[in-house]
Amino acid sequence: MILTIMVFKANKLPLFLFFFFLCITSTLALAHHQTETEQDLQREYHRCLQRCQEQKQQPGQQQQQQCQQRCERQRQEQEERHEREHREGRQREQGGGRDPQQEYQQCQRRCQVDPRSPAQGQQQQQQQCQQRCEERRQEQERQQQEYQQCRQRCQQQEQGQGKQQQQQRCQQRCEDERQRQEQRDNAQEKPQEEERNNPYFLDEQSFKERIKTEHGYTRVSRRFSKISNLLRGIENYRLGLFEANPSTFLIPHHLDADAIFVVVQGRGLINLIHQQDRNSYNLERGDVIRVPAGALIYLINRDNNDKFQIVSLLKPVSTPTNKFREFFGVGGENPETFYNTFSDEILEAAFNTDKKGLDSLFRQQRKGGIVQASQEQIRALSQDVSSSRQHSPKWSRHSSQSWRPFNLLNQRPTHSNEYGQLYDVTPNDYPQLQDLDVAVSYHKINKGAMVAPFYNSRATSLVVVVDGDGRFEMACPHLSSSQTQIKEGSETREQEQKQGGSVHYQKVSARLSPRTAFIIPAGHPVSIVASDNQNLEIVAFKVNAENNERNYLAGQNNLLNQLQREAKELAFNKPAREVETILNNQRQSVFLPGPHQHQQREHSEEGRHGGLLSIADVLAF
Repeated sequence: MILTIMVFKANKLPLFLFFFFLCITSTLALAHHQTETEQDLQREYHRCLQRCQEQKQQPGQQQQQQCQQRCERQRQEQEERHEREHREGRQREQGGGRDPQQEYQQCQRRCQVDPRSPAQGQQQQQQQCQQRCEERRQEQERQQQEYQQCRQRCQQQEQGQGKQQQQQRCQQRCEDERQRQEQRDNAQEKPQEEERNNPYFLDEQSFKERIKTEHGYTRVSRRFSKISNLLRGIENYRLGLFEANPSTFLIPHHLDADAIFVVVQGRGLINLIHQQDRNSYNLERGDVIRVPAGALIYLINRDNNDKFQIVSLLKPVSTPTNKFREFFGVGGENPETFYNTFSDEILEAAFNTDKKGLDSLFRQQRKGGIVQASQEQIRALSQDVSSSRQHSPKWSRHSSQSWRPFNLLNQRPTHSNEYGQLYDVTPNDYPQLQDLDVAVSYHKINKGAMVAPFYNSRATSLVVVVDGDGRFEMACPHLSSSQTQIKEGSETREQEQKQGGSVHYQKVSARLSPRTAFIIPAGHPVSIVASDNQNLEIVAFKVNAENNERNYLAGQNNLLNQLQREAKELAFNKPAREVETILNNQRQSVFLPGPHQHQQREHSEEGRHGGLLSIADVLAF
């Protein structure tokens, strides 16, 4: 830098040469700093992996794999953070845009799979990652080309008209547009990064197909303990999705798991057979029904036009393996019947039938687990059925009608206003849920609205999105401690000493769409927002439901309103009157106007009152 200034003074080069050399010097300095930082990150990454390798001496290979996955996530987060900081620093120094080729190379490095990490599904994930890198590089090159063309048009305008001020304004418009585009790109990247590092969110790929034909499917979530150690408390549960086209039949089978079915679309029929007892029930949207482990079940979509959809909570009863499967007795080659695993002599003796007769029975079905049914067959199957509308006022687990479904949407909503409706069914309402200790909730959040931040006192909620789109945000103290940023040890220790070891919360968020799910652990504050274009409908299975309380943290039923005035002053370090003013600003409860609706309302109020700031703006609340 000093050499550049001396050359400039000695030779009195034109001013633009001085700035040219200044830019080159700054660029080299930034590149050198970037190389050192990347080396530091790589060294820390290998130290993290080495610590995982040391766990080999301890029992539990799964813990080692999860440790390696945490190292990989930390490396990706830190590289992305470093990339953004480098890009912003280069823009401040040079006023230029990003380097698509350099970002592409960094993106490709992040896609590389460490050979010591688990190999299952890694190759496909790597290919998808590389494809995203290529698409992003092409998009950035297109944006950079448009930016250069914009500046060239500005220069041509200046040459033609000789107006330097107009050229500067034109170039500023080009720069403003480039920055806006980059902000939009970063905003799109951030949710993807958060979802990728979010153990509480299940995208569609988190559900594995168990039955699949042209007429429908069943899908089941992965074991939660394999997703994250943070979910070990619910590793005994799975979420399930079922969808059947009109006029179709799910072949009889049984499960080694207890299940709770919730109908979210269409009209169907379920048959439950246990011992010598068969119960048939019509099912419609909002019906909740308990399906006991080992019961023979089959489902029918009796509608001619609409699909039949069910979301379910499953609890395996095979405790040693904590796994569950469907068991098809009827069937043939597809689905495979378990009868075919027995020896011929066993089957011949059991059925008192020769092998030829047995083969004609157990080897004919090749159409899959979900097949088309004729209208005559559906009408015959629909005879002598009951429905949830026919239940008696008092439920009993020991009555002959104990397995009948319960429709929660036919009940009075727990809460309802112009922004949404909430329906609940508890074990007290439906005794079949008592031994599972599970409650079920159905939220309908109107478009643009939100659920006020709340937490469950005891229950962990497993939530499935059944319609619409939106997002959720949650505060988690465990994630921040298990996925801390990669820093030098001395710096981390110094920061912990300054903070006094106090708790830190990590924001967990994800975009929601049908057939995705998310987990709300007990005690974790969460809020759910519907998009501006669609209502958002979700079903929540609440595990450990007994004595659970839903505590709201904003709105008229805000838990903080119950604090004594002196407690408010001590807790917020503000006069109680100011605290109460803010806490009482929101007049709604449970379902509230969403962020965009709130902003529109504020703008409208400002227009009427001459642009006065709200109290939230004044207090920066």
